Amino acid sequence: MHPHTPLLRGPHSLGELVKKIETSASTLKKRIRICRKKLKAVTKEHRRIAKTEDLYALAVTLTYAKDADFCARNLTRFFHCLRSKLKPTGHKPRYVWVLEHAGALHYHLAIWLPRGFILNHTDLKKWWPWGSTWTQRCRKVSAWIHYISKRSSKTDLPKGARAFGYGGVDEQAKQAVQQAMFPRWLKALLPPDAKVKRVAKVGWINLETGEVYESPWIWTPRGCRLKAKEAITP
Repeated sequence: MHPHTPLLRGPHSLGELVKKIETSASTLKKRIRICRKKLKAVTKEHRRIAKTEDLYALAVTLTYAKDADFCARNLTRFFHCLRSKLKPTGHKPRYVWVLEHAGALHYHLAIWLPRGFILNHTDLKKWWPWGSTWTQRCRKVSAWIHYISKRSSKTDLPKGARAFGYGGVDEQAKQAVQQAMFPRWLKALLPPDAKVKRVAKVGWINLETGEVYESPWIWTPRGCRLKAKEAITP
């Protein structure tokens, strides 16, 4: 091969490959940021509920011995078993979880339980027969949430698998989590406790007043840019 012959041609040019790598890295960072933001908001609401119901947080890891055993219904089954165990106490599971693939496929969870309720390893072994389990009382919940959401990504997970999730929130919590995920510019425009919904190609709509809020930002080939003042809908 001639020393000046390019190694990459056409759609596989070096520039396009570099751009693709940068885009993938940017997407991964965005996913991690969204995961942390949402789980942080949910955890704040779980803490509020925990004070009322006298709950404590437990850090849990459920690991697959074989990745081939993965099925989303496995975690559903786990929570079904926990829900049945909690039923006599009058409580229901409140939790967040993150699926990670680092060495082995595993779930990290933070579960809120009533004080005096012990999640023993005999039950865990029955509820999670696909591998090993680990638990520890979670004294610094925020640190655990930050840790488990450090690499939330779908790039190395089984096809169709969700990267994270949560449950056991009340209506007040649902509203608070939704508001926490609003972009900053929208938060600055909304009145307190406003209920809005995002509509594609329209913007955010206030469900009570019908007012439409449009983003002052626009995507360009060079990234996100602020719209020209005259282009922004008042």
